[in-house]
Amino acid sequence: MALDNELVVDLLTYIEQVEKLKIKPAFSVPTEYFAAHQHELKGLPEVRFNVQAEGEDVWLCVPRLKEISAPEPDEKLAPWVTLHKTPAKTPELKPSIETPTNPETPEQEKVRTEIRELFDWYVENQWTPWAAAELPRRKTIHRYNQIFAIQQALASDGADSPLELVWGIGVALWKREGRGSTLKYPLITQACEINLNRHTFDLEIRPRNVDARIELDCYASMEVPGVMQMEAFWKSAMDSTANRVNPFEFSTFEPTLKAAVGFLDPSGSYAILAEEPTLPAPTEELKITSTWVLFARKRTATIF
Repeated sequence: MALDNELVVDLLTYIEQVEKLKIKPAFSVPTEYFAAHQHELKGLPEVRFNVQAEGEDVWLCVPRLKEISAPEPDEKLAPWVTLHKTPAKTPELKPSIETPTNPETPEQEKVRTEIRELFDWYVENQWTPWAAAELPRRKTIHRYNQIFAIQQALASDGADSPLELVWGIGVALWKREGRGSTLKYPLITQACEINLNRHTFDLEIRPRNVDARIELDCYASMEVPGVMQMEAFWKSAMDSTANRVNPFEFSTFEPTLKAAVGFLDPSGSYAILAEEPTLPAPTEELKITSTWVLFARKRTATIF
């Protein structure tokens, strides 16, 4: 019986390796559906991270905000001003407005000078403060709309959805010499779900009740020594701990990131980018960062 079990395991391992050969490994985070790196979400108004809701971990909570329109100019200035809906575009002063046809007079020139002064005051004291506050709010609204679209796609298709939302931890950067593909992909991924709070309409992203994955296919494709050792390390780490990987608790993922540097590139390094999580440019040495990225990707269309 033991021999039969070993043959079954060997057969399944062989089938798994054959299936992996059919899959093109990912070297960069797909952006066609949704992708947001840590530095792109950090600091957005009213966005919250790593909170508790109904006794469960919520890694990201995005509120539903409404756009606030630009302040209106006063009655005298309003006909002269072209306002745009976006806070990224400054108002424009019209060169003239429709008035009864009269020859040019010094009085009209005086009016233009007064309008220009009113316009400059309005832009500096009313529009600019509004734009400074509204521009980041619009970014929150944009991210909410993106995640809402993913939530609707996942909800409509259920378990048969061709997409999945994942939280990538430990973004790795590597422009390995002699390889055409530049690596910019997380080492660990955790499948997530999106909940629409029926009371607040916040979008809550939380980890699904499945194990996190180690993403090593791209390294195997590059024929990097140490992939098997890294797989063994990951399996041992998962077997020996009851703590779920959490992007906000370094102790749950940092040992894996440090081990990966040691196994995958003798010249590699691990970088903690907590205060400023903007990613550096890839170099010829593997760099695994402490940063995370949230993205949607196609489910792998295999038996696994």
